[in-house]
Amino acid sequence: MKKVIFCGFGKLGKDCLEKLVDNGYAISFILTHKELSSESVDTFAERKGLAYSYIDARKDVNQVKATIANACPDYLISINYRYIIPKEILKVPLFAINIHGSLLPKYRGRTPHVWSIINGEKYSGVTSHIMEETIDTGDIIEQVSVKINSDDTGYSLLKKYEALYPELLMSSLKKIAHHVPFIKQNEREASFFGKRTPEMGYIDFYKCANEVINFVRAQANPYPGAYYFLKDGRKIIINQLVIEKAMLNAMTIGVIELINDIYYVKCKDSVLKIVDYKVM
Repeated sequence: MKKVIFCGFGKLGKDCLEKLVDNGYAISFILTHKELSSESVDTFAERKGLAYSYIDARKDVNQVKATIANACPDYLISINYRYIIPKEILKVPLFAINIHGSLLPKYRGRTPHVWSIINGEKYSGVTSHIMEETIDTGDIIEQVSVKINSDDTGYSLLKKYEALYPELLMSSLKKIAHHVPFIKQNEREASFFGKRTPEMGYIDFYKCANEVINFVRAQANPYPGAYYFLKDGRKIIINQLVIEKAMLNAMTIGVIELINDIYYVKCKDSVLKIVDYKVM
């Protein structure tokens, strides 16, 4: 029976952890973040009687290393885990594996599914790879491509990922067991994007319509949302925009106008109708 140290969070983490348990992997220890929801790692661990901790391995490297070394793990598996795992800990198992929400080496870093929509990508995907000290740089085990539809939001794209993560994890473990060669990442194709915060959702209407629409849908509800301000100073959270071909362009770029109880705004090359919004 293969022994696993699991580092994970959220529904993505919980689904993968459950898949490991169902397939007979021995979960020696779990590192997670406090959530205690119906679909969280810590709740699942409580239900199954699995040992877990919220400890930050970056601050307590020796303690965590000692704990997991005693388990003699075959794998360390990271799924949606928020902390960077120190190299001293990555060296303990035979293999340290992460699943990342992009087609590496593109979109290394945080919230790659959101960035891919903002940047107008037609495809994204998920990649299992060997973990290194540097972020998302290790050899690729396996990749699955995911089409980004024109109506996809950051949330809907993540839901597509949720269906893929557990099966990709199991397939990757089988490849490792059968000694399938890993694939080196091509650094010439690499890109990196950082963490997004709600404050970064301010809309730039001096961009073209497709750029604005992509920016808005990437962050749409239930994410914090892209935002702007009405002429009276109130904040408006915008979840969806469409190009209004029938409107005249006799408007000022970036000024939201209320016409017949519908909000419109002009961007660089079009007039946009705001069809889903919340005024704060």
